[in-house]
Amino acid sequence: MNTKAQISHKTIIVAAYIRESTTAQDQGYSPDNQERTIRKYAEDHHMVINEFYKDLVSGTDASKRDDFQRMVDDAIQKKFQTILIFHTSRFARNLTEAKHYKDMLRKKLGINVVSVTQHFGDNWEDPSYYLNETINEVFDSYYSKQLSFWLKTSLMEKRRQGFQRGNPAFGYYKKLLGFDKERSRPIYDKEWLAHPTEQKWLNWIFEAYGAGLKSMSDIAHELNENCVKTKTGGLFTHSTLKEILKNRIYLGVIPPGRKKLPELPGKHPRLISDELFNKCQEVIQLRHNWTGRPVAHHRFFLLKGLIFCHHCHHRLKNAKGKTKRIFSPTMYCQTNQWTDSEGNHQEHYIYACKYRREDKSCPQPTVVCKKIDNQIQDLMEVLKFPDDIVNKILDYMSKLYQEKQQSPKIQDQVDKLLKKKKKLTNVYTETNELTDEEYTERLNKINKQLQKYELLGLTPGNGKLRIEQYLSLTKAYLSNFQTFWLHELAKEEQKSWIQATIRRVWVKDQAIIGIEPQEDFKPFFISLRKLTNDCPIVAPL
Repeated sequence: MNTKAQISHKTIIVAAYIRESTTAQDQGYSPDNQERTIRKYAEDHHMVINEFYKDLVSGTDASKRDDFQRMVDDAIQKKFQTILIFHTSRFARNLTEAKHYKDMLRKKLGINVVSVTQHFGDNWEDPSYYLNETINEVFDSYYSKQLSFWLKTSLMEKRRQGFQRGNPAFGYYKKLLGFDKERSRPIYDKEWLAHPTEQKWLNWIFEAYGAGLKSMSDIAHELNENCVKTKTGGLFTHSTLKEILKNRIYLGVIPPGRKKLPELPGKHPRLISDELFNKCQEVIQLRHNWTGRPVAHHRFFLLKGLIFCHHCHHRLKNAKGKTKRIFSPTMYCQTNQWTDSEGNHQEHYIYACKYRREDKSCPQPTVVCKKIDNQIQDLMEVLKFPDDIVNKILDYMSKLYQEKQQSPKIQDQVDKLLKKKKKLTNVYTETNELTDEEYTERLNKINKQLQKYELLGLTPGNGKLRIEQYLSLTKAYLSNFQTFWLHELAKEEQKSWIQATIRRVWVKDQAIIGIEPQEDFKPFFISLRKLTNDCPIVAPL
């Protein structure tokens, strides 16, 4: 622990954590002010800031803050000695969460967390330091809960009065009232009004689809051809049209939403009649039964998430900066089913381009999965790892095992599972609260969670011996990869290997025209050029 007396004559390496909070910026908690104050404190106390970690999103859950988690990982690797924060509320507003992470950092890693605007004392182990800090954390937690309560109450009252939340949907707009110079943002009226131009297109969308004349893709294509834009300035797609056609806002009501609240009359104008809206819902349901079934758990797609359309890649590359797309040219998986002339149920799996479905802007036909899968299978069969690479992989794995074994966060998780297992056994043997079936079910669930830690040698027993065994098996596996691939790998294991080695597979019409390996595996695939003349190992140009 570094006291002020020590800091005055010894330079230490520190990290700085900044978290933005929309509601607190007017209280001086803006990211710029946090950084400026922390830099001044570090300079005054002869500290060198190794890195600034910034989460510029509002929220109380530390597990959802990417830079916070990155900072914790770096702390485990001892990249700094202290963490500086502007205020205790910037670290966490949840009291349990604040204590959990501070105890881990201070007691297990020897890394203190210091608030530069609040002085609690010189030693975090001192009872008065603990009391002062905890009181502030309690107020932080209270303020957070109070803020959440009033926000929810305000939104519910707004809903009760008939006003919509958020930005207007397509077909509506809010009147501009002025500009807030202090917050650098425009001020709008809270009432939604009918947008003259968008309302005409909205009526056409519902009438065309409700009459069964056009599909969502047809409508999206026509809207894009007429340069009609969504509320975000993007192109219309199958997805955006489905969202519009199912949105009950256009009936002049406040919809139930995800929380299934009662539907209420809204103050915004009705744009679509009940008859037309209900007709569109009937068409949606009818066409849902016509189309291919979504991917189910029992349906296996070897290259799911890896297949990309070269037609769209080439087209979008040439149109870069001219259009705004919401997704990459991925090909999705679909199952086509039918009954043959003899009454037998048949199905086959296909890959299809999203752009063709979304707005009919792509000429790529659907591809039978087996055609593409077989070519990738042939390629993986000749993949061979040189001895020097095998040794490098084993060294890397060994270091990774050591890092994981030394991770306080992982060890905490293992300890909790072991205690939970012990408690479950005691309850079962000492009381009559659990039946045999209940005990077995819960025990299996805990053992399944512990299983992944056994691979790291973190569970009780000879962890070092287990790791040596795993490394030995890995060496044999990599040295004889072709044999394992052909005879010992299940489909799911083959899929995992493909995902680990291949980043993208580019398809044009009915053939693969390019394979883009993962960065670490590029040398292996490039060495296969002579063996795979019919399959270029390159990303498309």
